[in-house]
Amino acid sequence: MSTTLNESEINIISEGSRLEGRVSFQHISRVHGILHGEVSADDGSILVLCETSVVEGSIQADTLMIDGYVKGDITAKTRVVVSRTGRVLGNIKTPNLSIQFGAYFEGRCTMDSEPHPRPPLATSTASLKPA
Repeated sequence: MSTTLNESEINIISEGSRLEGRVSFQHISRVHGILHGEVSADDGSILVLCETSVVEGSIQADTLMIDGYVKGDITAKTRVVVSRTGRVLGNIKTPNLSIQFGAYFEGRCTMDSEPHPRPPLATSTASLKPA
């Protein structure tokens, strides 16, 4: 992946804009407006829902940052971050979830990555022997 970011690779939906239907994003996308319908973002992309954003519908993304309001189910391949101003009403499916203090989340979360093996519990045989 290139470390150079071209201005033409940044999508911005400004405050006061309203899009309905199927919306698809690539690269880095910032939403300040309203999206109603199905939202998807390509693998390797970052979708940022700013404080003034409202999304009503399902979201499929790679990395999703939520500072605004979402009403619908979310699926993210890499991670979801709900900031202190974020509000989510719906289910989240992602291998990595961060919910900051002050955020609101009402729904179910499914962590769909391979579980990390736990180390075996150390048992002391001395505590099991009668005194």
